[in-house]
Amino acid sequence: MITGMEIRNQQFRKKMRGYDPEEVRKFIVNLAQDYENLYSENVVLRENIQKVKYELDHYRKLEETMNNSLILAQQTAEMIKANAQKESEMILEESRKKIAETFLVYQEVLQRLNMMTAEIKAQLSGEMEMLERSQRKTEELSEFFFSKDTKTILEKLGSIMPEGK
Repeated sequence: MITGMEIRNQQFRKKMRGYDPEEVRKFIVNLAQDYENLYSENVVLRENIQKVKYELDHYRKLEETMNNSLILAQQTAEMIKANAQKESEMILEESRKKIAETFLVYQEVLQRLNMMTAEIKAQLSGEMEMLERSQRKTEELSEFFFSKDTKTILEKLGSIMPEGK
């Protein structure tokens, strides 16, 4: 690539009836100046392009990192959700088992209570029957001891007993 300095220092051979050397020199100086400006602008633009490419790469990497983070977060959330679902199912199943066990225990307790109640009723019934028999005998004895005949016998016995005693 040619530089502005090379354009300025370019020498042409002189010929007869050639171009006006001063005009050519001014044109060359203007051309070299424009060329240097374009070259400088081109360098700046290339630097800007490099900077933008670097930033673009940076943002692409950042975007990729964010996408990976989002994917990881989504996978983690799904895993947590699945684990929570499994845990809740396990808790529910355990609760069902405990409820079933509790009902079995209550059923056994109720059966035992029913058996105890039946036994107590039977015992009480027996005791009531014995109490009723005892009461009948007491009534019979009362009737015997408080009857007119017993009073008469006691009175006669009282008259037979010696008086000294």
